[in-house]
Amino acid sequence: MKILIANPGSTSYKCKLYDSADMKVLFKATVERIGDSEGIYTYSFDNEKSIQVNQKITDYFEAVNLTITSIKEKFNINEIDAVGFKTVHAKGVTGCVRLDNKVLKAMEDYRSLAPVHTDVYITAISTFQKLLSDMPLVGLFETHFHQNIPSEAYLYGIPYELYEKHGIRKYGFHGASHRYIGKRALELYNANKVISCHLGGSSSVCAIKDGWSIDTSMGMSPQSGLLNAKRVGDLDPFGLLYLMEKENLSIDETRDLLMSKSGIYGISGKSGDFRDIEEGMNKGDERDTKAFKTFAYYVKRYIGEYLAILNGADCIVFTAGAGENSPALRKEIAGKLNYLNIILDEKKNLQNPKEGLISSENSKIKIAVIPTNEEYIVAKEVEKFLQKD
Repeated sequence: MKILIANPGSTSYKCKLYDSADMKVLFKATVERIGDSEGIYTYSFDNEKSIQVNQKITDYFEAVNLTITSIKEKFNINEIDAVGFKTVHAKGVTGCVRLDNKVLKAMEDYRSLAPVHTDVYITAISTFQKLLSDMPLVGLFETHFHQNIPSEAYLYGIPYELYEKHGIRKYGFHGASHRYIGKRALELYNANKVISCHLGGSSSVCAIKDGWSIDTSMGMSPQSGLLNAKRVGDLDPFGLLYLMEKENLSIDETRDLLMSKSGIYGISGKSGDFRDIEEGMNKGDERDTKAFKTFAYYVKRYIGEYLAILNGADCIVFTAGAGENSPALRKEIAGKLNYLNIILDEKKNLQNPKEGLISSENSKIKIAVIPTNEEYIVAKEVEKFLQKD
């Protein structure tokens, strides 16, 4: 089968065309700065040299159409069996499903919990419906990987009937990423108990046992857990109510505050990008330092929790943008866990391996860097779905 995996962002679009027989990437593309007068389109076939085109890219329709036009250079578009999406959240829906109108309605029903993600995916799905009207569109919801976490891990302390009525509980996200990390850590290090740290613009920690999540830091929405680039993370609900009262904030104003003015950006006052934060910290900027250390503290706290939940671990993995590329962040998180016999090798860490161990030889628990591959997981699940459908 040939499966196209679509990965939309707020001003970007990425895709990969897989041959599911051997998971070979036949085509990949990135469209950046959608809506900007200076858009960037980069694409390549198999192992060929990448081609970059700088041009105005008006909207999502034009961005997706660019990639489809390129695919047609070497493939008959009818050879593609489906388009797969790493969908985020929908009321009453999880797993791998066909993205029909019923599922799109369920995504709309939970839009307020993940508005940025939902809007982007609905835009991308609608674009494909227009461009490739007969193509099956399939979504693997991020919540699927966390579906087996126990009730004590997903229940909140609200009246039980409100949980039953409204589905207010922990769902968890970054499912495809954490699932890949669990799979890869088992392959590389025979690790059955894994703490996966997906750290970047959007961040979460996950406790994985025997290939599946048993707890994760994000909750009913992607807004909770760790600080994110501009999303708040964990916050005392009564602190929020107090803030709304004192600042006379509406629900919409509060939502905007929690989603676009908080997190790393909120503390630093300048940026939610770890590259900017580390640059400022190295120059002695106090608020950048506070943002960096607060984020690292949250990650370390969740690692401690999940060591207890898992009753120990085989491997702690750093992945995603900052997890894979920031030795300073990894050191801040894992550099002082010696009392647990978790020992970071600073030389290995500074070498910043693309994939490999950064723990000392005598560390009881391995520490590793593993690049995530969410598209791989989505492609395999879409293949299974099509075979059963």
